[in-house]
Amino acid sequence: MPAPDGPKVIYHFPHEDDTLKLYHSFTADELEQLMAIDTALVMVDLRPATEYATGHIAGSINMPAEQIDSRYQKFRSMQESQRNVVLISEDGKLARDLVIRLCKKNIDRVWYLQGGIRAWTKSGRSLATKQ
Repeated sequence: MPAPDGPKVIYHFPHEDDTLKLYHSFTADELEQLMAIDTALVMVDLRPATEYATGHIAGSINMPAEQIDSRYQKFRSMQESQRNVVLISEDGKLARDLVIRLCKKNIDRVWYLQGGIRAWTKSGRSLATKQ
């Protein structure tokens, strides 16, 4: 399976040091390809635990969005160990906003799934119900 063409730039802003930060996203096709080649990939499902339990992308972990700020250090640790993180929300909008927030805190190995779980299932991919 070929590697994804690469992430899509969705937002940028100048930092205090005048460098440019880029925020990325993946389509469902690109994420599926990435899952096959990046064994250290961390997929974080931001939906409430009840929604996660009814169906989630296999291999993802549940971390409801309201816990992100209290788990900042966990993201910092993943960043330091060179692990890529993909945030997943219902429609992709919340995940996109959180990617931007994390990047502003210098956590920049984060991406989001365009269209979220809805896009994943609409593309014909299945969801798991067990962790």
